[in-house]
Amino acid sequence: MAKPKPIRKGRPKKKSYKDSGWIYVVAPLFVLLGGIGMIGYITITKDSLSEKVNKEARQWAIRHWQTPIPLQGKPIREHQLLAQEISAQDCRKCHIEKYEEWSSSLHSRSIGPGVIGQYLVFNGREKSECNICHAPMTEQWEQTLGVDKEWNNNGNFNKVLFEEGITCAACHLRQHQRHGPPLKPGKEALSQALHGEPVRTPFFEASEFCQSCHQHHASTLKIGGKTVENTYNEWLESPAYEQGQTCQSCHMPDRRHFWKGIHDKEMTASGVTISQKVSSKTPEKGSSFDASLTLENTGTGHMFPTYTTPAVFLKAAFLNRQGEVIPQFYEEKIIQRRLNMDQNPWTEDFDTRLAPGQAVTLEFNRTVPSDAHQFKLWIWVEPDHFYEGFFRTSLKNDPNHKGLELLKKALQDTLDRQYSLFSKVWQVN
Repeated sequence: MAKPKPIRKGRPKKKSYKDSGWIYVVAPLFVLLGGIGMIGYITITKDSLSEKVNKEARQWAIRHWQTPIPLQGKPIREHQLLAQEISAQDCRKCHIEKYEEWSSSLHSRSIGPGVIGQYLVFNGREKSECNICHAPMTEQWEQTLGVDKEWNNNGNFNKVLFEEGITCAACHLRQHQRHGPPLKPGKEALSQALHGEPVRTPFFEASEFCQSCHQHHASTLKIGGKTVENTYNEWLESPAYEQGQTCQSCHMPDRRHFWKGIHDKEMTASGVTISQKVSSKTPEKGSSFDASLTLENTGTGHMFPTYTTPAVFLKAAFLNRQGEVIPQFYEEKIIQRRLNMDQNPWTEDFDTRLAPGQAVTLEFNRTVPSDAHQFKLWIWVEPDHFYEGFFRTSLKNDPNHKGLELLKKALQDTLDRQYSLFSKVWQVN
């Protein structure tokens, strides 16, 4: 067998569409696109980026991520009873720290109220498209495709495992055999007595391991010349790749299982540099006033933000005594890739995202109004901007939706995840 290539490692380092009707009709298709990346992933991309791919890691990942992941089958007799179950709750009995990290992550919530609410009106094929990435184990599929090409009830369906989403077993278990990365230097395996020594491979620390769910294949739908999910290729084109950083370097530092991204304020702040200027620290009513707010992608190993669901807003405004924005004295810039699904095929309204090293500046120039009390610069992050619009429209257009309460909860979750990345206020004289 050829010796595996070394894995690159490095330092962790105004058009509104929320209330429009189109989203209710076509947004479920948008949700399904998440699974398309896995299907098309098997064919090697024939472009310049393919030369950068760790092909051994990729071929291993293709085998490892056959979806749905085949049934685990009967437990291995030599394994202790404690290690014969496959739920994250069972893994927790020994791997407490990893379980707590995972349970705080979005991976553990990949099957949440928004997904379950939509599943109530989805057919088997539609559910499978989502499950490929959101719940990839056969035991997590309520229906499977039979030899008769019909979607039939799955007798091995495990509801507890389904609700765990991207659970421990999805990455680490195949036919009850454990799999994982090489042991850290100085560490020794303590699991042999319970479930045998895992099959260990450095490919667990290759970006190709994450590619299956975070990169649509080049042959799938392209909008504005780009696939909908393009994170892996963005990484290949970034300085992070040249510096030897992988997905895991940033999102799983020291093998922690948090997978933090744009939903986490601290993680977002670590990937960008923010600067601001004002012409006066004490704006005078009736006088001219200038300000600027700049955000630069200085530490993100892909576009900021990647994918099409988040939106980041740079904002500037004068506020009245009640702290309210004075409408005609407000400016904003949006950092987002926004798709227009009114068109067939879909089109791209705009893509203002920042490649590594790129920056955007919001310029503000106004005469200070007489009712101004403060001037404010701030950056607002909506990690689930697309889905907020989708859930609002679903609730508006179908008040009798089978998953009404679940979609309401999903909408509230999107609102709860919004946050202020930066804020600064100046008093007006």
